[in-house]
Amino acid sequence: MLRLLLRSLAINFASVFIASQILSGVVSYVGGFQTIFFASVIIAVINLVVRPVINLLLLPIHLVTLGLFRWAANIVTLFLVARLVPNFTIHPFAFPGLNLTYLIVPPFHFSAFGAFIYATLVLTATFHFLYWLLQD
Repeated sequence: MLRLLLRSLAINFASVFIASQILSGVVSYVGGFQTIFFASVIIAVINLVVRPVINLLLLPIHLVTLGLFRWAANIVTLFLVARLVPNFTIHPFAFPGLNLTYLIVPPFHFSAFGAFIYATLVLTATFHFLYWLLQD
């Protein structure tokens, strides 16, 4: 049990650090590794305590959408972490656009909610990749 908890904390720590490096303009933290460690502990506690309640409340929507709405629980988790950890913030940002030969993506502005969705997608993908990489 302790080994599972320590592995979860290590994966949370690594995924928060990697996501903050990938999204350097969106996810910011002050205080170095202490803030990232505190955020990873809060994520682990929320996943153990609050997340089952959130999933139970969202169960009808999960059933209707066949589990595709599970990302809403991840957004709520990240929002709680951003509120509980004082030096960990998610900022709105503007995407400058992309102009490739056959692909043109216009510039647009991400609001705070859009930034939370974007950060949640990157953090969840990083967490699941690291979990898959380090599974027994």
